[in-house]
Amino acid sequence: MYQEVGLRSKNAWTPEIDVRIANPPAALLAKYTQKEKAFFYDYAHFVVRLLQDENVTDRIHQVISAERIVTEKPVDIRVMVFPARTFRGRQNRILHGSYSESASQISQEGLDLFRGGSDNLSQRKLRLLYEISESAVSTMIHEILHVKFQQREMSRYGEEALVQKLERQFMQGWEEWILVPVQQALSMVS
Repeated sequence: MYQEVGLRSKNAWTPEIDVRIANPPAALLAKYTQKEKAFFYDYAHFVVRLLQDENVTDRIHQVISAERIVTEKPVDIRVMVFPARTFRGRQNRILHGSYSESASQISQEGLDLFRGGSDNLSQRKLRLLYEISESAVSTMIHEILHVKFQQREMSRYGEEALVQKLERQFMQGWEEWILVPVQQALSMVS
């Protein structure tokens, strides 16, 4: 599966950003059941649709413009399908939804989280989708901020601390504008 979204330049020095779902290796796909794959692909597609929303792309371009991020190459952002491992090699235990790795189960409630409009969802599920959305947009902004510092001779830890500080600044007030992108991403379900 491959889906690409171009966040086109708004001026001469803003980079082009391509967002797509990463193609997981066949060995990784074989580890999951059909139910698990469906859940994680629905999750990834939701994130891509969210990042396609005009409100989100405008916010991203504001970050690029404010930080004067310049790159001569397009920026390739890949939305991972399955839970990632941390830098220390341990599996990331934080996953939005109701997936249990030890039992290898996804609850029925979790399966329909990304498949339908926001009108049919409980307040708890909507809150969960807002958290997922905040995490996705925050991660996108975080990675784009790394583009700014890629040419500088900074330590990895110094760069990471600076990127996290800027990310928090740009994410202030996210709850005021995220509602519409979440509703749009849910309404675009195919």
